[in-house]
Amino acid sequence: MKKLFIPIAFLLMFVVGCKHTLKNNEVEVETYTLSDSLYMENEYDEGYSHYTANLDLPVTNNDTLRLNILHWMLSPETEDYKSYFENDKDQFFSEEGSEPRSVIESNYTLSEQNDRYVTYISEGYIYTGGAHDVPWYYGATFSKKDGSLVGYDMFNDLEQLTEIVAPHFQELYFNSLELVEEMEDMGDENFILPINDPWIETDSVVFCYQTFEIAPYSSGMPLCKISKTDLLPYLSEKGKSVLFDQQ
Repeated sequence: MKKLFIPIAFLLMFVVGCKHTLKNNEVEVETYTLSDSLYMENEYDEGYSHYTANLDLPVTNNDTLRLNILHWMLSPETEDYKSYFENDKDQFFSEEGSEPRSVIESNYTLSEQNDRYVTYISEGYIYTGGAHDVPWYYGATFSKKDGSLVGYDMFNDLEQLTEIVAPHFQELYFNSLELVEEMEDMGDENFILPINDPWIETDSVVFCYQTFEIAPYSSGMPLCKISKTDLLPYLSEKGKSVLFDQQ
């Protein structure tokens, strides 16, 4: 299929910074946005494809924490967010988004923090043609004690964890949405935890499946929040230290 690509001088990049002195392990943000459009044509259609990325870049005196958050946003091999997203944009326009009217938007947002942890949320969507776009939504929690990512290592035994997670999803989704029979009949033995790590939100831990991971598109992204008190019997020492004030 022959395509014609015409670049548009429509590039927006900016960083807005913080200026006051940070407290120990406090995280604030600099906002970085990359937005670009490309006009594309083929024998079937014509129009703009759009790329947008919005980042809450971490600003903190805890350098390990800062680097781990950046590596979660980008990749373990780089801290250069400008080059990373420029390359990602170019790849989108030349591959997935190489058709008119393709769109990708990704957002990385600082969600909440306390003295023990900081939580970020990633959400966005990609559309490359067809009936609908494909969204995503997931979070990441980082320990302020050592800067590490906190995920399934909050728990001692993932098999035991399904004993409390599975019934929540079955009650919220499988029984009420009348999904295919094998999903309605899914028991703890066959239950699969979400691929992405859970994250902390206020006094709960959030478990979220991505589009198509465990249910049809029409069911969205099944998500449940379980209180930290209910999860206490399943927590590892790391989980307890992040979820509970142990002073």
